[in-house]
Amino acid sequence: MSQLEQLAYVSRATVPMDALVNIAEILAASQRNNWRDGITGALAYADGEFLQVVEGPPEAVKRLLARVSADARHADLEIVSRETAARRQFPDWSMAMPRLSPESEPLMREAVRAARSDPRKAVADLRRLTEIDALHT
Repeated sequence: MSQLEQLAYVSRATVPMDALVNIAEILAASQRNNWRDGITGALAYADGEFLQVVEGPPEAVKRLLARVSADARHADLEIVSRETAARRQFPDWSMAMPRLSPESEPLMREAVRAARSDPRKAVADLRRLTEIDALHT
């Protein structure tokens, strides 16, 4: 089995994300690039900040991090967790982003807020959000 790395980071949005088209553009580019590179993961957005969890081959994760660091839509990127993983937490998504709803908003906000102090909880919350979202599609 090849090595698998999981990386979680938070960053500040530099453009307004209240327009769905801005989030859709980020999501579409992420899905396209991640599919090509064997990366899976999930993205959350709340209160002007992103939480993204990605997992894949270490070199692919490194290239993704370089792309995000150079992306003008992100600022103040902070890696909150980086570790070797035994298995993928988001195996079915090249880049999932749970839909924002009145039910999901508090958990998404909590995942983003918890990322710096408790990255494992944030990843678990994001995983739960993607599972809930998948049930409703």
